[in-house]
Amino acid sequence: MHLRRTAARPDVQSNSAPQVEKVNMSISTPSTTSTPSTTSTSSTPKTGLISEISFLLNGVKCTVSAGEQGPSVTLAKYIREVALLTGTKVSCNEGGCGACIVTVKKHDQDTPRSLNSCLTPVLSCDGWAITTVEGLGDKSNGYHPIQSKLAAEGGSQCGYCSPGMVMQMHAWISEHPNPTKLEIDNILDGNICRCTGYRPILDAFKSFADNVTDIEELKICKNTGKACPGMGSCGTITPSCHGKSKLNESFEWYTPTKVSELLEIIKGLPQNAKYRIVSGNTGTGVFKNDGPYTVFIDVNKIAELHETSLDAEVVLGANVKITDAINLLATTNNEVWQGVASHLKKIASYGIRNQGSLAGNLMMKNAHNDFPSDVFLSLETSGAMLEIVNSDGQLTSIAVGELPMFEMTNKVLVRIRIPLGAKSNKKNNLNKLWLQAEPTNKRAGQEWKYRSYKIMPRSSNAHAYVNAGFLALVDTSDNFKIISKPRIVFGGINPGFVHANATEEFLIGRNMNDHDMFMEALSILAAELAPDDEPVLASALYRKQLAMGLFYKFYLYVLGNTASAAVQSAAADLDRGLSSSSQSWETDESQWPISQPVEKTEAKVQCSGEAVYVNDITASNGEVHAAFVLSGHANCTISAVNADAALAMPGVIAYLDANDIPGINDWKTGPTPEPVFCAGKSEYAGQAVGLIVAETREIAVEAAKKVEITYGNLGEVVTDTEKAMENSENVLALGPPVSYGDVSTAMAAADSVISGRFRMGSQYHFHMETHVCIVTPTEDGFDVEIPSQDINQTAIAVAKVMKTTVNSINISVKRLGGAYGGKIFLQNSCATAAAVAANKLRRPVRLWLNLEDNMKMLGKRNPYVFDYKIGFDSSRKIVAVESDIYSDGGWNFNACDSPFAIFFGQSCYHIPALKFSAFGVKTHTQSHTAMRAPAMCNGHAMLEHMMEHAAAELNVSPLELRMNNVMVQGSPVIPPPNTLDVPCPIKDIVDQIKVSSDYDQRIQAASSFNEANKWKKRGISVVPMRYGHEMKGWGIKYHCLVSVFADDGTISVTHGGIEMGQGLNTKVHQVVAKELGVDMSIIKIKPTMNVTNPNGSTTGGSVGSEMNCAAAINACAILNNNLAPVKEKLGLNASWQEIVAEANRSNIDLCGRVMFSPDNDAKVKGYSIWGCAVTEVEVDILTGEMFIVRADIIEDAGLSTSPQVDIGQVEGAFSMGLGLWTSEELKFDPVTGELLTKNTWEYKPPAAKDIPQDFRVTLLKNSRNPLGILSSKATGEPALLMSVSVLFAIKDALNHSRKEAGLSGWWKLDGPATVEKIHQHAGVSPDQFIF
Repeated sequence: MHLRRTAARPDVQSNSAPQVEKVNMSISTPSTTSTPSTTSTSSTPKTGLISEISFLLNGVKCTVSAGEQGPSVTLAKYIREVALLTGTKVSCNEGGCGACIVTVKKHDQDTPRSLNSCLTPVLSCDGWAITTVEGLGDKSNGYHPIQSKLAAEGGSQCGYCSPGMVMQMHAWISEHPNPTKLEIDNILDGNICRCTGYRPILDAFKSFADNVTDIEELKICKNTGKACPGMGSCGTITPSCHGKSKLNESFEWYTPTKVSELLEIIKGLPQNAKYRIVSGNTGTGVFKNDGPYTVFIDVNKIAELHETSLDAEVVLGANVKITDAINLLATTNNEVWQGVASHLKKIASYGIRNQGSLAGNLMMKNAHNDFPSDVFLSLETSGAMLEIVNSDGQLTSIAVGELPMFEMTNKVLVRIRIPLGAKSNKKNNLNKLWLQAEPTNKRAGQEWKYRSYKIMPRSSNAHAYVNAGFLALVDTSDNFKIISKPRIVFGGINPGFVHANATEEFLIGRNMNDHDMFMEALSILAAELAPDDEPVLASALYRKQLAMGLFYKFYLYVLGNTASAAVQSAAADLDRGLSSSSQSWETDESQWPISQPVEKTEAKVQCSGEAVYVNDITASNGEVHAAFVLSGHANCTISAVNADAALAMPGVIAYLDANDIPGINDWKTGPTPEPVFCAGKSEYAGQAVGLIVAETREIAVEAAKKVEITYGNLGEVVTDTEKAMENSENVLALGPPVSYGDVSTAMAAADSVISGRFRMGSQYHFHMETHVCIVTPTEDGFDVEIPSQDINQTAIAVAKVMKTTVNSINISVKRLGGAYGGKIFLQNSCATAAAVAANKLRRPVRLWLNLEDNMKMLGKRNPYVFDYKIGFDSSRKIVAVESDIYSDGGWNFNACDSPFAIFFGQSCYHIPALKFSAFGVKTHTQSHTAMRAPAMCNGHAMLEHMMEHAAAELNVSPLELRMNNVMVQGSPVIPPPNTLDVPCPIKDIVDQIKVSSDYDQRIQAASSFNEANKWKKRGISVVPMRYGHEMKGWGIKYHCLVSVFADDGTISVTHGGIEMGQGLNTKVHQVVAKELGVDMSIIKIKPTMNVTNPNGSTTGGSVGSEMNCAAAINACAILNNNLAPVKEKLGLNASWQEIVAEANRSNIDLCGRVMFSPDNDAKVKGYSIWGCAVTEVEVDILTGEMFIVRADIIEDAGLSTSPQVDIGQVEGAFSMGLGLWTSEELKFDPVTGELLTKNTWEYKPPAAKDIPQDFRVTLLKNSRNPLGILSSKATGEPALLMSVSVLFAIKDALNHSRKEAGLSGWWKLDGPATVEKIHQHAGVSPDQFIF
């Protein structure tokens, strides 16, 4: 709830003046008052002013002083930094990712619920019982079944999201002891997982459906032997609840218990006091820059504001939580009230709805009129009224629609009233009934018809492009006559638009089954709709057309089965239904643990929160915090930087810039230096200018905003690749073309030549662990704790910037909280900057990027443009392909990866003649970098798009054209003169998947569905894949060190790879157990260190697991060779422990160390990975929304070393690709070049319900790889290539819509196919709005 002291604004004009009355409210002083905060100068105790609060944290009482923990200290911060329980993670710090979820019970009679601890002020937690993931279980006390099941099902890869997932499930079954599978399927609406593709998480959690009678029965405590109490006392880690923080805040925090006390507090505030009324505080996740405030009033203990009643009207206290409002309204049989409840479910996520209040959401609309509030929209549609009280006790009643412009200074929203809106029957005519023998028509009478819509960029936890609500009193027995003025409300049009007033007036007394009248009303509505044009929003045209389509949907809803059958389904939302899945693989028990589906090595400690990531490392003595100062404008000079205001802030220690760098100012040693701190020119908005160092992170972040940068010589800003290509200075040829055959002659002789342009966008890695590092100056240099995929490059970068030697940089990496290529180079920008600060101050420096800075500052996947030609002969065989491949590198050409895309540009097709030319393009954006399947997915998509284009032009099905052109043994492959040296299995794989996916039946079913439904369409696509995997020639090398401890025979392993969720440690673990003939339980995998892995390679490109397994095999061979004489001496019956003990007594080396390089091993050769995906989608033509009905994948993984791990890699890669091709879109400010899609509010990776409803994955059987390590093949990236099938499935669905609209011929759909783009290509026009 937001209340502000601002300049008065004129009240909005309304049909009726606000109703005002004087309310008698006794304002009395509570019997007990807290002592004043130390920030108060008053000597008289103030009503409700608190000095400390207390709560239970995992069963331990914590007392928090307001003098030590201020309003900026969130519950998550307290849990992590004071209680030192780091299982609770903070990623987005906006309530948008779910990593911070905890379970909360607010009082003894309360039901436990989840909430986002990153948004909750710790001072709001008085009296709560809070459970974190540590409170459920751990390795010492035994794991909670939720933790164990998630681990066992492969539901934890990098593990950063896992504690939040566990706690969301824990909270749900605590509140709902007998959950259904469908309920559980929906509870992850606010939890993001970038690794797994969600499927194993959902499967793990759904196993608890319908069989949990009491959460206490889920676990028997290992220590007590009794049932787990379920609220946090089952872990062995005791929170430290007495830590202090450096507090530089001047504030007062009030917690009144009555409305009268609240009004007294407001009335007693100084005239210029800026105060905030605190309920759930969830709005701070959206509007981070409101304030600053000096007074905070927590209203959660005011019982009057939580009261509800349900009688002739609904009465809701203003502070009723959104979840409670939903639960109340959903129990009614009233269409309006149920409609409001249904719409409220679309707000954010469970964690946000559990904590956010109705008034809080409404007051965001008051403070920010452009906020598309769903509470506002649904309540205003229902005709609800708001009761507002001022500090003098005067009550005013206004319509919800008046609130955006209603002055709320010194006023409090106390109550919401929703009128009955029930069915209102006409009075029966008794004489008519006397003469009537047959029953009366049950449809006769007047009915309230309510419908609301929210169209979002993904399935859940997203703000609306447009939201709309419709309410009309309709006489269904009289041509659906609208009896009185209807209510037509839209959000997302412009800040001042609420009602379509002219349309509402026109519709009074009109018959809704009169199509001509409807079209006239639609014209009136079109004239009223004037969407504003903001670059971060969907286009004004789309939003206008969308609003008109929703108006039509409401008509079809009201008309029901009187509308024609073909259009009836348009009235309903897309129905995804309960998700399902299957996984299939081959295993060889004779090779176990190789090919055994074992649990990921770290899974349980990740699911319990015991796994330590860099930012979980406890602060060391003297540690300080840093935050980047970023430029706000691209392509300009920096005339001046003034840090005086920042340095004047209490707690700020220093400002550093390029002048403080002792060595070279370059964190990425490429052809073009990429400065640690830019000096002189800002190449892109978001470039680092300097660094603020302060006592706390919060002070550093706030101070960085106060640094003033003056810009000069403002040049044109170009962020679009195609626009940049118009200037030849922005384009660079990256080497000579790659070609074979006579392309010109073949193209000239071709019977058909198809040409065109295709483009695909960028994508943010969205690793849940944002970039972070801790640099500590030491006696021999610097210790660097950093999540890096390449510790060698990190050490080199830091050494060069610090003008020191590489052996002065000590790096150790245990695990990464996701990476996907984003931590190959980008982390070095943080490491070098923090090292400069640590060197200057001689203190440890922690630099942790918030999500917005991470996104604004650092590069992402390269956008691409392809100009292509493909020729066919009369039998539809490819004769030649030619393409110019343009990779957008950002502000320099360093990371333009189009030469690599060439290697994947053939896909799996026989191409006799080919010419590919690689180019780089410069734009005024971040310097881009590798992201999962970099360039690989681009090259593959290019050729598959050509096949789609050609199939349309040649009037043949895409699958038929593909199968007519698949490779054969001997087909040319890149680089020339190579040829395919194995049989091509694509036809067999396609035949298999056509059977297993019921392809033919589904094609027929989709056709029938499309014929029966004008406004819902289904599309199916089949996309095969060849992924050429080559390890030689890249200088790859990894070390492995296997140490055996003679005392008990246990084994420690450190290798050169980086565990980042891909299961590398697990596979090495299995390999060492197999090679040494020991049980996996005696082996531990230790961190990767540059002292044991000097000059090692990047972990990426799907080579890390295989090559480190090879290194482990060789290291074990050394040990086995050393132990051979001892084994022979002791005989076959000797145990492992006896063998190593005797070896130690004989002074035999029990340490095996190797460096493995495929370049030095003749047995290691490249190979092809084959696969195919069948993807089916359903599209709402009127909105552009879609869901993936089913996806079937077959991927050739050889004999998988670890099947559960590899299934997870396939699903995760494919799901990441779904985001690339659908919901993930980057937008920039056209003037400054600033990234606009920079947080979870605007950037939308797939959520749990964006994956296929039916997700089936098979690892190809009988396909052992003679060239691979232990017969396996790589799995980390190939499946992402096949995800382009979703783009083509969407296009197939749209083809059916376009055909009905009279549109024919080829048309282009670039990636990503966002909801907006889908709608805009569907061929919709209002003349098709038939009844």
